Amino acid sequence: MSDTQDTALLRLAELRRGIDVLDAQLIGILGQRFGLTAEVGKLKKEHSLPPQDPAREAQQMARIAELATGAGLDPALAQRVFRAIIDTVVQNHKQV
Repeated sequence: MSDTQDTALLRLAELRRGIDVLDAQLIGILGQRFGLTAEVGKLKKEHSLPPQDPAREAQQMARIAELATGAGLDPALAQRVFRAIIDTVVQNHKQV
């Protein structure tokens, strides 16, 4: 292998380590988020509130798009990710 390839491989490994760290942080934050939404689900059940709040979801989707844009991320991608998260939360609330 050439020195250039060796340098590229070292840089690739460094970048991947950074990605791994961020992935671990994302998973940790996601776990915290689901912990909070579990509490929301219990509160909704205790007070006979519906498991889904379309107005809140619309607000969240607009907020997510703004945050994504500010972070230089495709808003549609961010909304797809959060749609999956919200759909899971709603299913969890229905099961409570």
